[in-house]
Amino acid sequence: MTTLTSATRALNRQKIAVERTLYARSAEESQLAARWASAWHKLVQRKLDHLAARPVARVEFSGFLVNPPASRVLH
Repeated sequence: MTTLTSATRALNRQKIAVERTLYARSAEESQLAARWASAWHKLVQRKLDHLAARPVARVEFSGFLVNPPASRVLH
């Protein structure tokens, strides 16, 4: 599995954890869901940092040189 695919899956899990935080029925449930959302956020950011650390691929297209962004930051 590629890092981008695993980052996408982790981002989806983070979204679910945030939704659980928003729709929690009690303060304890909300607090627990917020911790899960924070943990998923850290995992997603780590995956994106790993992708950014890879060498930048340069692609030539019709005489133009295309450089992908050097880093990806989730905020």
